[in-house]
Amino acid sequence: MDAAMIVRISEARVRPGLLDEFRDFIVEGTRHYDELDGFLGDEVLVTDGGLLFISRWRDEVALERFAGSGWRDTPVMLPAQERFLAEPLGVRHFHVVRSR
Repeated sequence: MDAAMIVRISEARVRPGLLDEFRDFIVEGTRHYDELDGFLGDEVLVTDGGLLFISRWRDEVALERFAGSGWRDTPVMLPAQERFLAEPLGVRHFHVVRSR
């Protein structure tokens, strides 16, 4: 695959009663990502009982520099994040074909 922007989606199922606290934890804990080379932006999406953290990366090289060699399968966890999770964090990736 050619060098192309990658969208990384981390999906968290959150323990009951902790969703608002977890949202604030993620927003604060990822604030420094703007300083990372190849990071293009992010969104935090909240659903009933869960949260999606969507980040965009310039290419695979930038994403691997951030997440390590296992970036395709291994989620990046903030310290103490597991206390919020009802099940293991999931991660998926998409190569952007077109963006407007």
